Amino acid sequence: MKELNMGSDIQITIKGIEEKLANDIGNAVAGAIKAFKQVDNNLDIRRMHRIILPADFSGELTALSHETESGSPITHTNEEYAIAVAKVLLLPCDSDYEMVLVINANFAAYLAPKNKEGYKTQEFLTALHLLHHELCHVHDNNKQIDAFNGIMLRHIYKGKDLHIRPLAELCWAEYIANFLSSTTAKEHWIEIMTESLSDAIKRTKQKIDSKILEYRTHSDLDKLLGEFHRHGGYLLRVAAHTLGYMDGLNEPLEKLSERAVESLSGSYFESTWESIQVSLRQMRLSYPDGWAGIDIFDILADAIENYFGEMGFYLSSTEDGRTYVDIPFRPETKPNF
Repeated sequence: MKELNMGSDIQITIKGIEEKLANDIGNAVAGAIKAFKQVDNNLDIRRMHRIILPADFSGELTALSHETESGSPITHTNEEYAIAVAKVLLLPCDSDYEMVLVINANFAAYLAPKNKEGYKTQEFLTALHLLHHELCHVHDNNKQIDAFNGIMLRHIYKGKDLHIRPLAELCWAEYIANFLSSTTAKEHWIEIMTESLSDAIKRTKQKIDSKILEYRTHSDLDKLLGEFHRHGGYLLRVAAHTLGYMDGLNEPLEKLSERAVESLSGSYFESTWESIQVSLRQMRLSYPDGWAGIDIFDILADAIENYFGEMGFYLSSTEDGRTYVDIPFRPETKPNF
């Protein structure tokens, strides 16, 4: 394990990497962050005191789970179509919060190329942008903590909000992080993201329908909802990513990806795309100074609830605060007995 200090209150810890390379990676990350701050004085990275660069990314998230208020496992995207390499953790710290940036050390190594030519590669430019993106998550967390007067992490959702609101927060987080970091997004990476959107539109409804059919047999609602959040949530995430690039670069989807336009047009997801686009833009108009409470997410939450309906899930709240889920039979989700 190697520890470096950025000359402020931020400590960088590199784990599972040979010492010389660890030094190079740590110094590269520290240098990139200082450069981002010099270019953008408004980038708010308060409350980020730790950066951890582990070779075992998944294992590190598991180890950090005990620092959350709930102690629940910290999850990350790990699918055949997408694998996470970085995550910002928002953790309670006395009466305030701490943000810990965790980046897979093997990915962060792209920020420390062996020669000058390495600074021109797609790998370096992508790693630089994704670091920028994660710092923008830190920025947004700080703005929300200030706006909501410390209720983050301490409000408990009940009923249907337990499923809807976290997805609304996810959409906003990915949208604003890409909006703010769009200046470092290169054409190659934007193409990857828009292709991910196109692929997700094509596969997600069919995948969820198949899971509903399985549910008709096993009747495990928690399992089914878990599958919805896993796959349906990813579609929302990648849509929010793309919308952030569109608005940050002030470019229409047609300019970024004709393939994504073809997949979206006339699809089951088109109405959701349009409604979350309107919601996210409306939220950004008052961000952050006009945000007074978490009701700022209401219009986006309505769009997410309608998305559940499009996918075959109708949510409501019971009087005792539980979630009631109606999953009506549709031709595509009705078993052939």
